[in-house]
Amino acid sequence: MKKLIYATLMIAIFFASGTIFNSQNSLKAEQSEIQVLNPFNLLFPPTGLRLETEPGNNTPIDITWTSAGANATYKWKFGAPTINSVILNLPSNTNGTATALTVTPAAVDGILAGLGLNPGDSVSGQWAVWAYEGNDSIKSVETFNITFKRKVVLNQFNLLFPPAGITLVTSPENNTPVNITWGNSSSGATYKWKFGAPTISSVILSLASNNSGSDTMLTVTPAAVDGILAGLGLNPGDSVSGQWAVWAYNGSDSLKSAETFNITFRRSTLSMFNLLSPPSGITFLAEPNNSTPVNIQWSKSANGVTYKWKFGAPMVENTILDLPSNNNGADTVLTVTPEAVDGILAGLGVNPGDSVKGEWAVWAYLNGDSLKSTETFDITFKRDNKSGITQNGTGIPDKYALSQNYPNPFNPSTKINFELPQTGNVKILIYDMAGKEVAVLLNEVKSAGFYTVTFDGFNLSSGIYYYRINAEGNGNNFTDTKKMMLIK
Repeated sequence: MKKLIYATLMIAIFFASGTIFNSQNSLKAEQSEIQVLNPFNLLFPPTGLRLETEPGNNTPIDITWTSAGANATYKWKFGAPTINSVILNLPSNTNGTATALTVTPAAVDGILAGLGLNPGDSVSGQWAVWAYEGNDSIKSVETFNITFKRKVVLNQFNLLFPPAGITLVTSPENNTPVNITWGNSSSGATYKWKFGAPTISSVILSLASNNSGSDTMLTVTPAAVDGILAGLGLNPGDSVSGQWAVWAYNGSDSLKSAETFNITFRRSTLSMFNLLSPPSGITFLAEPNNSTPVNIQWSKSANGVTYKWKFGAPMVENTILDLPSNNNGADTVLTVTPEAVDGILAGLGVNPGDSVKGEWAVWAYLNGDSLKSTETFDITFKRDNKSGITQNGTGIPDKYALSQNYPNPFNPSTKINFELPQTGNVKILIYDMAGKEVAVLLNEVKSAGFYTVTFDGFNLSSGIYYYRINAEGNGNNFTDTKKMMLIK
């Protein structure tokens, strides 16, 4: 009995010890299958880097980090604006087992293009690396900032305007825009126009194109260029000959235009000058029988200059009168009379009593240069509401009549007699050879009598003209037309 109990006890101990043995072996096996990823760090490129991508640039760039473990695999990720919004996800070299990812600017440029970025565009964000082993993963300790910018590829381009060999005359008052233009090198390129003397290799002027350098045009004015030339030491009348070209830029690279054009800049010899009289804002009364001389005056610009007085309405740029000064344009004075101005206004279709308001200025001319006066003065011309008619005596004719003008031919004024047996409205109009109305001498009610009206052809060219009367009174109409000749 004791032997049976002892045998049973030994069997129990044996199986118990076997269970303990198997449990320990199983524990050791499980412990050997545990996967451990170690913290790891980013190495290159450093945070804050700006990487410019470029088609055709296959220079390798290694993105590196430390190891997370012997059996780890890796993925490099980029997110914008932060790593939480991943838009690029690439395995490292050697099927993801290496602690490096090798890329090229050309490959990244293609990826960015696929994401919708145009040449010149950029995207800023963050990058990090994830390590994987089995079902376990761990992110790199750091997250680095980076900016990718697509490089603008520069292509050959041509100069367009102005053509080679021109001379640009500058003057301090000429603000007419001049557009210098060229072809497009590439989307996103910026440009600089350069001028060198005697050749483009000695640049003395360098200006960014319009729109902060992004346009294929540079707009300048002769006045602005004149100021630049003065700053370079050129005196009025001096010139500088050289060459101009345009450079395109994409950030790191530059490309010169295919051509280099010759050009000469010449400062005008004309000096600024001022208007003197009459003062701005006056009303000039034009009267048909007033021959009192009125002097319009301004200061001198330079020796040998000729001048033109101009009037425009509502602004001087809309010129309707253009007269040389006294002495065939050589004087700084233009002498007019109210009588002459009345004839001019009549020729422009201004009726007696009407007025025209505008501006006047003076232009100086010398050797192909021109310069406007510093000021522009306001003026109003008003035709006297008294017609340029003289009633001859107190008699009353017994019939209508229109006499031949005298003198005839004439220069520049002539007199026309007519007779009215009845009170009524009278029109006297002047026509040219083509039948175009060029002046209204009279259009008002006149009492019966003998009359003389004066016509001034100051503003008309030599030639044959016709004058026509149309008189109405008590149901009677009278019309007659005669020919006259203006010879200047």
